[in-house]
Amino acid sequence: MMKRLRNTLLTGLIALLPLYLTVTLLVWLLKTMDAMFQPWISTFFHVEIRGLGILLTLAVIFFAGVVLSNVYGAWFLGRIDDLLERLPIFKGIYRNFKRIIDSLNPNNPTGFKEFVLIEQSSGGYSAGFLTGAFRLVKADGTLRDLAVVYIPSNHLYLGAIHIVDRSRIVRTALTLQDGATFALSAGASIKGDVRQI
Repeated sequence: MMKRLRNTLLTGLIALLPLYLTVTLLVWLLKTMDAMFQPWISTFFHVEIRGLGILLTLAVIFFAGVVLSNVYGAWFLGRIDDLLERLPIFKGIYRNFKRIIDSLNPNNPTGFKEFVLIEQSSGGYSAGFLTGAFRLVKADGTLRDLAVVYIPSNHLYLGAIHIVDRSRIVRTALTLQDGATFALSAGASIKGDVRQI
């Protein structure tokens, strides 16, 4: 009884934690931006504009995107990453969040490559993210082309790695973002036709 209760509570916690972290981060960011810029606006314009944090947050994100899109910005971001990776308590949390976000970046060579289906011998399909491929050289010298697919269970950061024959991979026109939405919505986000490519 206690084990079942514990498992139920743990499942609820795991389900709600990403939503809680996202909302908390956004609320904190908007309040911080508001608190940072309100004194300047009050001083120069003698008026208080609530909600300015939203516009300024968008402006800061856009500016960061512009700066980090060039070589010097990427170099600077690399130095910041190195620094954060060395901070004792911060590095574990930062590294895990960064891996999850980087895995969804289609330009990241070590992240998810594409959202695919795996054809099962029973005729059904499993859905997951293609992360890599390799050739297995068996003891008798024969070669086998394999694919590595990450199949999420409850959320993107919980799941299992499956190694399957490349011939069982069914490529689709769904993007990585479509795949992430599919996984987070337990498949409810897919409507209509999904095209094989």
